This record gives sequence, structure tokens and C-alpha cells, in this order.
Amino acid sequence: MNRKIFLLFAFFCATCSTDKHYTIYQYDNGDDYVQDGTIRIVDPQTGKIGYATPAPEAKVIIEPRFAFGYPFENGKAKVTYHGSLKSVPNSQGEYHYWDSDDWFYIDKQGRPLSPQTSSPKKTN
Repeated sequence: MNRKIFLLFAFFCATCSTDKHYTIYQYDNGDDYVQDGTIRIVDPQTGKIGYATPAPEAKVIIEPRFAFGYPFENGKAKVTYHGSLKSVPNSQGEYHYWDSDDWFYIDKQGRPLSPQTSSPKKTN
């Protein structure tokens, strides 16, 4: 518990210098997992998703601007500017998923990747 409080404090202190306060994206009833050296963050005023490095550095690397965003994996993340949160059928509203027709991949600088770069490579 003390580690979680320290991580949150360190993250908020790192973002204070920009006068922006973000929260760590909540996943599985807790803070987002560190994946590929990043965590997802949320702007509580807009609900937009961005990315940061984990504590103790806790540096925002991509300001929250996406409606939805998956964790980084192998240097890229799947994101969208538009979409809706839908309930998984027969889950009685317990489980949800993000639906969008405009998904694309970004690199760790927030730049969109071309379709050739973002598609998984086939191996024989």
C-alpha cells in the first residue's frame, strides 16, 4: 500500500510542473500495469488517455488525447480518437470493450505508424 501511495505521489509531483494533473489509468480494479516501459494515464477533466513512464521518473511522454488506447507492446500502441464503450453481451454490464472504426498504431513519441509498420509480421 505504501508503495502505491509513493508511486501516485511521485507521478503527481512530476506532472505538477506542467500545471496538468493526470491519474493513472485504472485496469483490473487497480493501477495500469507497466508494459513496454510505459503506463497509461488519464486526464480526469476530459477522460482522454495518454502515456507516461512509471515512477520514480513518472514523465509524461504522450499527453492524453486519445479516446481509447491499449498498452504499448514492442514499441507501439493501438489508439483511436473516436469510439464508444460497449458492454460485452451476456455480462450483465460487468465487462466492457472499446469499439471504433478508426484504430491506428502510434510509436512512443505519439506519431502514427504506417499500416505496414503497425501490422504484425508473419513468420514462417
